Amino acid sequence: TLIRYVNDPFDGLDDDPVGNGQKLGILKQRLENIFTRQQENLLIQSRRIVKLGDISTRTQDRIETLREKGLDVSSLESALEAFEAEIPLISASHQHAADLIADHNGFCDNRIVTDIKSAGVTVKNVHEALQSTRQKMLEAGKNLRDAFRDFREANPPQTNP
Repeated sequence: TLIRYVNDPFDGLDDDPVGNGQKLGILKQRLENIFTRQQENLLIQSRRIVKLGDISTRTQDRIETLREKGLDVSSLESALEAFEAEIPLISASHQHAADLIADHNGFCDNRIVTDIKSAGVTVKNVHEALQSTRQKMLEAGKNLRDAFRDFREANPPQTNP
């Protein structure tokens, strides 16, 4: 439903002048609700971004443990370097979403719609920025997990008879 209202929030407003007030009110309420949820999602996402550093530290510790066992961990080190290189890009994407929310075009300071068209554009842009950040995080994590999976397949645990 979010995308329907974000892509065409003005659909049908000119059809019935008497009913436009109610449609506008419903649309404003939905935009306000979406914007509020986006602010909450931004906070949740920021907490997850902070955890990326913890993941990096734990991964480095695991790589050191594997190196001490005499295993070749160069592929894991490369994957960790790639993961760590993504963190600034993820943070920048997240900051873009935060900036859009801080600008709150179409909304007043207390999240009330002041301009429907601007609010619709803001909600759409914030949605895209949050999605972009989320996708970057998922991809970085998946690549790191895949590297460990490949490592485990190439280095199966040895059993002692």
